[in-house]
Amino acid sequence: MSTFSTIPEYIATFDSDKQAYLNKVYKLIKRYVPTETTETISYKIPTFRYNGNLIHFALFKNHLGLYPGAETIEHFKDQLQEYKISKGTIQIPLDIEIPKTLIHDLIDYNVAKLKDKKGPNWHLFYDKWTDAEEFMQQLILKTNLIKTFKWGTDVYTYNSKNVIGWGGFKDFFSLWFYNGVFLEDPEKVLINASEGKTKSLRQWRFTNVKDMNEQKILAFINESIQTIKDGKEIKPAKPTVKKADGLLKTTLENDKTLKKAFDSLTPGKQKEYIEYISEAKQEKTKLSRLEKIKPLILDNKGLNDKYKTK
Repeated sequence: MSTFSTIPEYIATFDSDKQAYLNKVYKLIKRYVPTETTETISYKIPTFRYNGNLIHFALFKNHLGLYPGAETIEHFKDQLQEYKISKGTIQIPLDIEIPKTLIHDLIDYNVAKLKDKKGPNWHLFYDKWTDAEEFMQQLILKTNLIKTFKWGTDVYTYNSKNVIGWGGFKDFFSLWFYNGVFLEDPEKVLINASEGKTKSLRQWRFTNVKDMNEQKILAFINESIQTIKDGKEIKPAKPTVKKADGLLKTTLENDKTLKKAFDSLTPGKQKEYIEYISEAKQEKTKLSRLEKIKPLILDNKGLNDKYKTK
């Protein structure tokens, strides 16, 4: 099994043709990222960091995977209609030209989003969980789960349904069970890390590999598989379409030209403007923001289009 700790080492694990392709992608991204950007291997794939994860990439049999983040993919979804996408992944077929402008736009958008972000560098702590990672790699061999790659990490599935994934963070090593809400948990070890947001997924966190009990973890995995066989799942609710309200709604109702232009925008762009106005606390700030966005709306532009490189 190949091991690598740098992006060039990752590229060197492929044959010469794939290496040539990956080097083009690598040099392209390096050309567009800020000079302060650092390179690393995160979740076993090449990663560029700039106050957070800027972009990941990975090569597969028939496509290049780009991982700019779910929010960024949502922002650019109108420009991604020709590609296969998921919540966090863009698949670029290998038989087409590398989309330089798209990659540049994705990076520019993320740079603008991350430039003022301050926070801990979680990737600095991944190495402390080497023993826990090895423990899980050996344990998973005792199951019949299929290894897949989703959202920038390994996910193990049964009948194409997500069962388990794991990863190390600053203060804990976490196992996440995708159907965890349905699991019996007599010892109350499973937690919902995002109350009100996460429906099915539950985490089991450890601070020491010595506390990881193989039999108990395998029992959770087997129970998770059974929930899939039983057809248990929480289907995601359809997202509600945001409607303009308050000052923005009143302004649109009183300006037919502006309303027509607003209605012609994509739902994503409409949402940007609605949230931009509603997030302002003071009335004078709302009025100031409203004047700022009027020409953008009339010009059929989104609030964050300025971050894109033409």
